[in-house]
Amino acid sequence: MDDDWVETGEKVSSGAELREYVSDLRAAVHHMQTGLGRAASGALSGRSWIDTPGEERPNHDGLLREQLDMTATPSGMSAKDAVYRQSLAALLIALDAADRATLTVWLADINAQDPDRLA
Repeated sequence: MDDDWVETGEKVSSGAELREYVSDLRAAVHHMQTGLGRAASGALSGRSWIDTPGEERPNHDGLLREQLDMTATPSGMSAKDAVYRQSLAALLIALDAADRATLTVWLADINAQDPDRLA
């Protein structure tokens, strides 16, 4: 990555700068989540996202539910494939959690400024 999150974070000295930092973080996390989801879909289907017709592209939740996140290993699936898929699911879920956490920070900041303001 070109951006150094640590150095940028070390320079924050105001609430406004923190809000901007969290906003940038949220955008980066969302881009990582989208990119990883598309890459995983391409790797699992053998056809890149860009080469897959729009109606055949899974959405984020569909990719997780149908192809990655498993409570039981499907019959005939190798352990290495199951671990690979479950690892991708865990990473996508972690990125989703980070995205939700940054939204929570934004809402907390709005609430701190004006508890009655509409979100």
